[in-house]
Amino acid sequence: MDRRTLLAAAGAGLAGLSGCGSVGSSDGPTPESTGSPPTTTPTGTTTTTTPAPTTTPPERRYQPQMLDVALVSRWATPGDLDANRVDVLRRGRPAVVAFRYRLRVPSGTIYLKEGVDIVGNDDLIVRHNRERDRTVDSAGVYTWEDAVSLRTDAWPLGDLTASVAIGELQLHRTSDPRSVSFELTTD
Repeated sequence: MDRRTLLAAAGAGLAGLSGCGSVGSSDGPTPESTGSPPTTTPTGTTTTTTPAPTTTPPERRYQPQMLDVALVSRWATPGDLDANRVDVLRRGRPAVVAFRYRLRVPSGTIYLKEGVDIVGNDDLIVRHNRERDRTVDSAGVYTWEDAVSLRTDAWPLGDLTASVAIGELQLHRTSDPRSVSFELTTD
């Protein structure tokens, strides 16, 4: 049989099979049905797969940062955290816990929760939470200083620790806590 007759017979046989088999079409070559698994011919290039770099999720990338915490004698304006720092407090006087934090904020209003825990001898004495709104005109990194005042009448005497963290409520981002130790003395 000559070459032309062979090609024509093969084309007629394949035309009769069109529409049979799997649905759809393929852009690549289809392996022949010879009973053996399809083979590929090496082309001389090596394909390597490089894993995608691990990225920090957005909710952790812009995590709020607690910069400083202190027990202060009084707090009225930013800067009092450094100016009025104390490490001994008399029972009955208010414990003013001041803190400074930094946060990446989109423009508009951001909703925060400030949390202060007072701990003595590994026991929680007081947990105080306060929600706060901050409004900014443009996106950026902002630093704020704030304070909470807590009654000490029923607190035990001795060494205590104030631990503070800040949380951003929309994206559920929370800072790592920061602590300060102080002594509560008798009246």
